[in-house]
Amino acid sequence: MMPNKSLSWGLVIVTYKREKILPVCLELAIKQTRKPTEIIVIDASDDWETTRDTVMSEIAKNSSDIRWVYDRAEIPSITLQRNQGLQIATVDIVFLIDDDSLMYPTCAEEIMRIYEADPTSLVKGIQANGVDIPPSSDREIVDSQKTTGDTEKLARYENLRRVKDLLWENFFLMSTTKLFIPYDGDYPQYEIPSNLSHLNVITSPLFQGYRMTYRRETILQEKFEPLLRYYAAGEDLDASYRVSRQGMLLTAVNAKLHHFQSASGRLSRFKASALSALNQALFLRKYSSDLHRDRLVYYRLMARRIIAEICKDLLSRRWSLPQVRGLLVALKYAPKLFALPDEELAQWYTNLQREFLQLSS
Repeated sequence: MMPNKSLSWGLVIVTYKREKILPVCLELAIKQTRKPTEIIVIDASDDWETTRDTVMSEIAKNSSDIRWVYDRAEIPSITLQRNQGLQIATVDIVFLIDDDSLMYPTCAEEIMRIYEADPTSLVKGIQANGVDIPPSSDREIVDSQKTTGDTEKLARYENLRRVKDLLWENFFLMSTTKLFIPYDGDYPQYEIPSNLSHLNVITSPLFQGYRMTYRRETILQEKFEPLLRYYAAGEDLDASYRVSRQGMLLTAVNAKLHHFQSASGRLSRFKASALSALNQALFLRKYSSDLHRDRLVYYRLMARRIIAEICKDLLSRRWSLPQVRGLLVALKYAPKLFALPDEELAQWYTNLQREFLQLSS
């Protein structure tokens, strides 16, 4: 039997105002037990050159065997920045992790072992295993983390953890598979082949953006949704679902990664709630195989989400109900979004996102 082909891997990182945590992410990447071939950073910050100079002088100089590209974003947008980086990439496997994702030393090695054990390329994407504790790093983390509501304090009590998990997934809809609407009515089903079953992997219907990797040729075919100009909630779920139509998605349990969740560069809860719900309508409008079916599913889900968000806002003492108000605004615009002809959709949705950014919270 011929040995499996050795594959190359690299990072495509998109960033915006994350100059504190980005160097930690990159430093951990170059210290992987299996080193990357290239690292590409697409920066939408106004002072991107300052961060670039820091990265190139303090980190890149220690890894001259790696191809480094640090470019300004042609258009500030997570999805367009990802697509810009993918056009530059040359490796077989692209790691599209977030700029505040911190890889454990063997993370890349574990993921690449799986890709290389799959010579028929049945597996199109692999995500790392998100863990709560960050890996050790020589560089101090000086960034602040995203804050969460008081409801998360329930997790401190072990006897309530199981009840909390059930409530979070089934009532509060804190699960991607509960919130996402599959464009074909269901998720593609795959069985892990025998040549991969010993590698501690599990099938995954969807990916989370902070820990995803893909075969470059596959994600280049699908690309990330270009109409998400101003807020890209759901872009990871959308892209991973479309990729799953081509082949299997896996989670590598042994490939550990910590998501720091930097607090910088985030929208208000009201705007994030409205735009995330509208983004989902956009995905269905563009990619659903049966829009009539999925439009009804969308409105039923929105009714459930509104009830869940009322409870979440109140439990977190957000008395102005920002997430509920966001969903109600999304409901106002969704019918027009579903009905727009193709030739009007792009301009209308781009303008709508821009208007939301100008609203007060």
